[in-house]
Amino acid sequence: MGYLLIFDIKREKASLRVKVNRLLNRIKARMVQDSVWESDNLDELKTIYQVIKTNGGKAMIFDKKHAIK
Repeated sequence: MGYLLIFDIKREKASLRVKVNRLLNRIKARMVQDSVWESDNLDELKTIYQVIKTNGGKAMIFDKKHAIK
């Protein structure tokens, strides 16, 4: 099963974007698009979600199983 993390971080928060990308790479998430990443590790995605939200970004996590194909 897979999950998608979709986020929006303002341009002026470039250091947050770098931090999030490093965290996602560390858990071996796969980039689908710039701000759309896929991973099977829901717990780690939730942690990264919290980092984004705490620092003023927007984020959502989706279960791919329920995605419309």
